[in-house]
Amino acid sequence: MIRKLRSLILLCSLLFSMTAKSAEETATEEPEENKLPLMYYQIAPNILTFYQSTGRKIGYIVVQVQIVVRGQDDFDLIDLHLPLMQDALIDFFNRQDKKTIEDLTQRESLRQQATQRIAEVIQDEVGRNIVENVLFTQYVFQ
Repeated sequence: MIRKLRSLILLCSLLFSMTAKSAEETATEEPEENKLPLMYYQIAPNILTFYQSTGRKIGYIVVQVQIVVRGQDDFDLIDLHLPLMQDALIDFFNRQDKKTIEDLTQRESLRQQATQRIAEVIQDEVGRNIVENVLFTQYVFQ
């Protein structure tokens, strides 16, 4: 009787561990869309715009921007709507003040805001957000 009980407990624990492992594997599988490779679209030419500096002085900023998307289809959509994104980025940087542009601690915040702005523009055009990230690979101001 005790042997049967032990066998039953062992069988139940094996079944439970196999079910748990199967559920864990299913949960860790990536959705189909995430299996597409990351692609980096470099906006060319670099974004160059002016901003209000101190007093009557005007400063300028040059930013090299890379847009991260998944797959060739999304890459092609970025290429198609490039002028809208360039305009949005120029407007975005134009609205920043000297302190924000020159402050190293604000750069990550600027990058996140630029990502959000580009995502909004592309969402309006294609009906979905295809932007994974926006990277500043060069950032020069004077």
